[in-house]
Amino acid sequence: MSRVAGNLTPMATPEAPDWSWLRAAAQAPEMTLDLYEELPEDLAGRIEVSDGSVVICHSPSDKHLAVQHALLNALAEAARKHDQRTGTCHRVRADIDVLLTEVPFHFRRPDLTLFRCLDDPRRGRWQGKPTAADTLIVIEIVSPGSVSDDLLVKRVRYARAGIGFYWIIRLAQNDGPAVSVERLRLTSDGAYAMEQVTFRKKDILAIDAIDPIEVTATWEQLDEWL
Repeated sequence: MSRVAGNLTPMATPEAPDWSWLRAAAQAPEMTLDLYEELPEDLAGRIEVSDGSVVICHSPSDKHLAVQHALLNALAEAARKHDQRTGTCHRVRADIDVLLTEVPFHFRRPDLTLFRCLDDPRRGRWQGKPTAADTLIVIEIVSPGSVSDDLLVKRVRYARAGIGFYWIIRLAQNDGPAVSVERLRLTSDGAYAMEQVTFRKKDILAIDAIDPIEVTATWEQLDEWL
């Protein structure tokens, strides 16, 4: 008991933390493709799934989005020129679901994806979205909350899924502008090997690629929307 202004008042008892949300999450069933198809759209757009486990996605910063938009413009223009020259058809999308495996259910939502045009009769939430087999390049822009995931986990999982090229964009203080571009190529042993890495302080071009399509971009282009 404590005495306040001459009156005896009971001491406040600290309330125990409410861990019900964590208990509910621990009891959640494994996420499957069928279960994901049934999720409300607002929930489906906030998660990725790794081997049946839900991964919560966080909103990117303004500078992250600015670099993403500039990269989207550069890659889309390169894909358009490539298709005109070769008679092929490709699409570039930001934040589109890429199905890596159905069992266990595993999909990711890269910052940018270059994939072949789809002509299969997919339905439901996967209509118009690529699988790993459709995908040529995935690009991740590293954020403060995704460093380990982008540099380590996704490098293994994208390679295991057979995606030919993985590009990793590093930002100053993980929040822009872009300071390096690491381009990885899938090798015959199923792992990524370094193809090229460029640095803002050393290289004129941020991107100078010829495979799987020709893409060039300066650092100034990547800064366009900052």
